[in-house]
Amino acid sequence: MSETTGRGRMLRARGIALLVTTFALASGSVALAPAAFAAAPAASISIDVSPDEATEGDTLEVTVTSTGTTDLYAYDLIFAYDPAVLEFDEESAVGPDGGFTTGALGDGLVAVTHTRLGTSPGLSGTVELASFSFRAIDGGDTVVALASAELVSSTDESVTQTDVDSASVSLVALPDPSPSPTSTPTESATPTPSASASATAVPVASNGQPLAATGADATPWLITGAAAVVLIAAGALLVIRRRQAVSE
Repeated sequence: MSETTGRGRMLRARGIALLVTTFALASGSVALAPAAFAAAPAASISIDVSPDEATEGDTLEVTVTSTGTTDLYAYDLIFAYDPAVLEFDEESAVGPDGGFTTGALGDGLVAVTHTRLGTSPGLSGTVELASFSFRAIDGGDTVVALASAELVSSTDESVTQTDVDSASVSLVALPDPSPSPTSTPTESATPTPSASASATAVPVASNGQPLAATGADATPWLITGAAAVVLIAAGALLVIRRRQAVSE
C-alpha cells in the first residue's frame, strides 16, 4: 500500500469516528450533562505485545489497556512501528463493546479510533481500549510505541497524551534456504597397465628366417622326416638286391 493511500484511509477512518462522536455528543450526553460537571477525561494507558520474542511468520498481539479511567467517551490512539519487520493486520483492530472502532494503516503508523454511541456513559475503571495484531516478516529488535492518545469525555472535554508507552520485541528471521549441494563427481582412477609378458624368443634358422615351431610343436615334423629317411633307405636296399640277383 502506498503512503498516500495509507494516510488517506487513516484520515477517512478518523473522520468517520469524529462525525459519529460529534453526532452522539450533540444528540444526547452533552445536553444531559450540566456544564458545572464538565471535566477532562483521565486514563493511564499502557500497551503489551505478546509474545515479546517471535520468529519470522509468527503473529504478535498488541493489547492496549487503560487504568484509572474516568468518563472516557472517545479516543484516538496513534501507534508507530517498523514496517520493515512487522506487517499490520488491517482487519484485526477491536475495541470495547457498545461503540465504533476502526483501525487504519499508514507508513509505519496505526490509528485506532473509538467512540461510544448515543447516551452511552463514558468508560471508567480498567478498560481494554483496543487490540490488534502484527505478523513478523523479518528479524531484529524493534519497538511498538503508542506515540499519542487523544481522549474525549462525554462533555466534549479533551486531553492529549504523547509518548505514552512502548513495548520491545525481539524477532528472529528464518534462515535463507540454501541450495542443495552439488555433488562433485569423483575422478575414476586410471588403471595402470600391467607389465606385458616378456616376449618369447623365437628361434631363428641359419638362413635368418624364424622357425615355424619350437619344442613339442616340432615333433610331427621330426617324425615325418624320420619316416622319409626309412623309406629312402628301404628303396635303396631293394635296388641293390635286384642288381645282385641279375649279376648272379
